[in-house]
Amino acid sequence: METKIIEFIGVIFIVLFVLGTHELGHLITGLIQGFRFELFVVGPLGIKRESNKIKVYFNKNITYYGGVAASLPLDDSPENIKKFANLILAGPLTSLILAIVFLSFAHFSDSSIEKLLVLAGASSFGIFLATTIPSKTGYFFTDRKRYQRLMSNSKERKVEIALLRIIGVYSRDNSYKNVNIDDINLVIQDSHYEYFGLSMKLTYEHETQGKFNIKTKLVFDKLTPKMPKSLVKIVLKELDKLEN
Repeated sequence: METKIIEFIGVIFIVLFVLGTHELGHLITGLIQGFRFELFVVGPLGIKRESNKIKVYFNKNITYYGGVAASLPLDDSPENIKKFANLILAGPLTSLILAIVFLSFAHFSDSSIEKLLVLAGASSFGIFLATTIPSKTGYFFTDRKRYQRLMSNSKERKVEIALLRIIGVYSRDNSYKNVNIDDINLVIQDSHYEYFGLSMKLTYEHETQGKFNIKTKLVFDKLTPKMPKSLVKIVLKELDKLEN
């Protein structure tokens, strides 16, 4: 019984480790390129920037248990597009490299830890596949798809760049007041980001006008039932903060 419990704990630890390493790939690449640290979460561990201080906290948001990392540019330099593309690619590449390392060690190791090494290698390779083969995981695009959108010569590229500008301004000001409304409207025109864009527009309107625009709210409310419940819960919580 004790052996099974230890093995179970070992499996949980390995899964969290490979998830965290994937996100660290994104994060470290951003930091190396001059981006500012904002958030790192894997499982119950959360680290975030709050009031220009780094805070460690217990993550209760189950939607973040699979891992999330954020580092954002400090300015609107055109170079940020290339840097952001590098950041996106870094996660899957880190997972692939980690998989090769673990499986190589497993090949030369003794039987006592071979199982765990194979599990770690297989899990990391699974994350690589999950972030490169499908186009979306739930509501969000995978790393591969976002990279393709950013590197394309289509409207999708403009949307991704607009998102990058919006996130950069919000990170700097902790507010949407100085965001270009044309960027938000461009995001809304993309069916994949429409709901997210509408939530940003509502926030922008409340911060600049003191209230939500009725037309924007009606479109937002009409779309809400079609969205994943976990996403809706997060978005509505942020909007409720504005009203209260």
